[in-house]
Amino acid sequence: MPARPTRAGRRSASALALCFAAGAAAGAAWAAQAVVTQKDKAFSTQRLDLRPGDTLLIQNEDTRAHNIQVTHPLLTYNSGLQEPGANERIAFQRPGDYLVYCGIHPKMKLRVKVQ
Repeated sequence: MPARPTRAGRRSASALALCFAAGAAAGAAWAAQAVVTQKDKAFSTQRLDLRPGDTLLIQNEDTRAHNIQVTHPLLTYNSGLQEPGANERIAFQRPGDYLVYCGIHPKMKLRVKVQ
């Protein structure tokens, strides 16, 4: 028959579980996801503020394809052809000022500030 844990052992296990749960919740609280849509050859906003670790979800609600790009010393991203109905996710890990743009429609620009 297995040995029964001591009261101190049960407290240690409970404290460890509580620390793990708190750490997981804190991590989830720091990372967020912002959603921007594309329609009529335009982003739904022209400026966005994020924190390091946040993700930008870009939803193509347009009737045409787009090509999402970011060219920055800290982040290079090229979605390739983003068909109508498709989503793209871009993670911004480091602080900086980023320009997100469409390689097909040059007037489509979104400025992202990560701080």
